[in-house]
Amino acid sequence: MELYQLKTFAMVADEGNLTRASKRLHTSQPAISAQIKALEDELGVSLFIRTPKGMTLTADGVRLREHAGNVLSSVAELEREAGQMRGVLRGTLRIGINAEPQMLQVAELFAEMRAQHPDLHLHLLQAMTGEVLSKLEGDELDAGFMYGTVQSERIYFTELRQLEVVVAGAHHLQDELAAASAQELGKYPWIVTPQDCPFYTISSQFFHRHGLDPQHAALIDDESIIKVMVKNGTGLSLLLRQDAMAGTPEERLAVWDKEKLHLQLSIGCLQRRREEPMLQTLFAILSRIWQPGQGTGE
Repeated sequence: MELYQLKTFAMVADEGNLTRASKRLHTSQPAISAQIKALEDELGVSLFIRTPKGMTLTADGVRLREHAGNVLSSVAELEREAGQMRGVLRGTLRIGINAEPQMLQVAELFAEMRAQHPDLHLHLLQAMTGEVLSKLEGDELDAGFMYGTVQSERIYFTELRQLEVVVAGAHHLQDELAAASAQELGKYPWIVTPQDCPFYTISSQFFHRHGLDPQHAALIDDESIIKVMVKNGTGLSLLLRQDAMAGTPEERLAVWDKEKLHLQLSIGCLQRRREEPMLQTLFAILSRIWQPGQGTGE
């Protein structure tokens, strides 16, 4: 049995069509048919039912497709290990992003990865901080950006930057907010976040320090939606300064910043995986990109 026969079997099974499989394998349909026939003869079972609409796995084929997948995965892992021994990183890193790519300097990350490790690919998946943590623990992500302090002992993280947080309001409130004391902010309605959101901790501490118990205009867990609602005058909320001040002067939000508030931005992974070469490389590159005086993270 040859490895290329297993790859052909898996591709035809996944595509269900000889034409599509031949295009993806860059070979002819007769060659694929011959490889499938040879594999069936060697195994002594029929793998496919050939119909006018395509190729359908038999019951035996379904069972053997799973085994073939395991073999191919093991071979891919062997190749990755060998590559790492040669100093070559291969594979795909699934990274959760909890903010806009520009804010997280993703373009710089891609550029450095492409220059240093062209065989290492990045797959970005949008996820809020709470989702990043759960998906790391569920092995749905390899690493992820996150806000706030991480409490789980299963998560390893490194801080990238302390980001400035401000109280933001609709543009027409600029003069009012500039003159307001912290206590006077309590007269406005507020847009708040769920308890698993890092902004919740900052806002709760802020309210407690100043004895505030404001009306809650809305409960939202997406920063982009919060910004839109603040802009429309629904209420005040905490936002990153760079988000509140983005856009033209007319598009920028009113800001109250008489008290310094900060939110930690980190990159994290599972503690048990922190020594993996791909993750060590990711963390090292991001630490360089986010070092003080570099990029747009301030």
